[in-house]
Amino acid sequence: MDKLQQLSNIRADEVNISKITDFFETIKNVKDIDTEGAEDHIVKSDNLREDVVHNCDPEEKALIMENFPAQQGTYLVVPKVIQ
Repeated sequence: MDKLQQLSNIRADEVNISKITDFFETIKNVKDIDTEGAEDHIVKSDNLREDVVHNCDPEEKALIMENFPAQQGTYLVVPKVIQ
């Protein structure tokens, strides 16, 4: 149960498994909608822009580096998003 709470970010004394499973059953029973034309909104690898490096002013870079809370070499360290 602790692993389920950790993965789902649930912070409770008791986890109601039946409510969770009922929720997923409801999702599974949702009827598919008409998806004609939906493929126009999908990001495709051949439709991506080129990465462009924009050099900034060295003084501006130094100011950012000085004021960022965590660094590793020339990289700025941010908190993990995925555990």
